[in-house]
Amino acid sequence: MKFTISSIQILRALAALLVVFHHARYQIHDFEIFFYGGFWPFGQSGVDIFFVISGFIMWVTTHDRQTTSLEFMTNRIVRIVPLYWLITLTVMCIAFAMPSLFRSIVLTPEHAIKSLFFIPHFYPGAPTRIWPLLLPGWTLNYEMVFYLVFAAALLLPRHLIIPLIGGLFAAAVAAGLAFDFDSAVAIFYTDPIIMEFVAGMLLGHLWLHGRLTMPAWLAFAAIAVACAAIVALTPFEESLQTRVLSWGIPAVLIVSACLSLDQRGAFPSHGLLKLLGEASYSIYLTHILTLGVLRTAWHRLGLVERDLDSACVFLVVSIAASVLVGIAVYYMVEVPMRHFFRRGRSSGRTTAPVTAGAASG
Repeated sequence: MKFTISSIQILRALAALLVVFHHARYQIHDFEIFFYGGFWPFGQSGVDIFFVISGFIMWVTTHDRQTTSLEFMTNRIVRIVPLYWLITLTVMCIAFAMPSLFRSIVLTPEHAIKSLFFIPHFYPGAPTRIWPLLLPGWTLNYEMVFYLVFAAALLLPRHLIIPLIGGLFAAAVAAGLAFDFDSAVAIFYTDPIIMEFVAGMLLGHLWLHGRLTMPAWLAFAAIAVACAAIVALTPFEESLQTRVLSWGIPAVLIVSACLSLDQRGAFPSHGLLKLLGEASYSIYLTHILTLGVLRTAWHRLGLVERDLDSACVFLVVSIAASVLVGIAVYYMVEVPMRHFFRRGRSSGRTTAPVTAGAASG
């Protein structure tokens, strides 16, 4: 079954741009003051959209196909690990040669090994944060566990997969609420954000059975309300101690409404947005490095002035440069690397061109 879901591609593109915007806004202190606090961190919601998409795509792409657990995990590893390792190793090298490209980085052997193997741990440079060496890679720690659980669940009858994964993740969240864990792994994997994957699978189930439909006016209204909610609830996200209420629920609403509109032909394939969707994984992994280069260049060229116009120019240039670098890496590195690792595997199987979200491209 080979298909393209235009709305998913566009959402992947927009979610990647949200994350780039979020990180670009605080690169330079003199510019950050114009975009600090309040509703400005709303760009983080791009990750929540990606997680919902990831659950949706995993469910849909394994529908009506005899995908074994081993084949599923092999596909996922080939898809995300090589590029992630390459970019992470690049960060290690740059951290030794040009540490000024990073706002704060502390490189230790344990930090590097755990980062490469998707093990959640406290970031040496910010001990209260659970981050890998390549900061955006924290989402991959969630993705990899979701893939492992999903791969194991493929051994079960199809109708049991969503209830069992949903029950397992709900139990983990309940444990996180009931106990005060000290372990980074326990804290990380009991966060309610994991339920966004389950929500994505549920959307996939509804979509496959033609039940994800709503009137066009209602779908557009839902998207507008969800976007407004993301922005309006952002100031309360930290105090709520969970992003699911602030960004997760609106993300589910956005994805479901877009899928409903897609069924009505409201999302014609757009060349640029389709490209950005395909390159979203490369954009996501490389934009921190791109932003570091731009931050350094801006300072050395004397372009830092504490005024809103200068700050806006930096934001626009940052987003544009991150997109261009990401697209270049997609064509020059990600695609050839993917073909290299998949060479020799069975050519009789077809793979949907739409794959998982930010965390996995």
